[in-house]
Amino acid sequence: MKITEYQIDDYSVEIYASDLKGARTRWGEKTIRLYSGGREVAQAVFAREGAKLPEPYLSGGKIFYFASGSQFSDVIDLLRNEQAVFIAWKPISDPREENDGDAYFYTARTRREPD
Repeated sequence: MKITEYQIDDYSVEIYASDLKGARTRWGEKTIRLYSGGREVAQAVFAREGAKLPEPYLSGGKIFYFASGSQFSDVIDLLRNEQAVFIAWKPISDPREENDGDAYFYTARTRREPD
């Protein structure tokens, strides 16, 4: 099965206010839109504490990554401090779940500076 992956060139961050009065409660409080080659290739959505997360998925070549809000700082740290950051979608063959897979971030191997 083919892995879909993108090197992240740029990103934007959205942080939402609480929406508790309407007919719905927003489960995702932070979104990072990820860009490669000038186009949006993925969204990383971080949930409010205690929210039930949807499964990650790939749609139209765009990766949708869902995680708890506690992982937001880890992802931002990668984007700000690593030279080459990638997001990937790896399909998993699961007869019980069509289009199953994992979404994840990774960095390129880098040479460590001597101490």
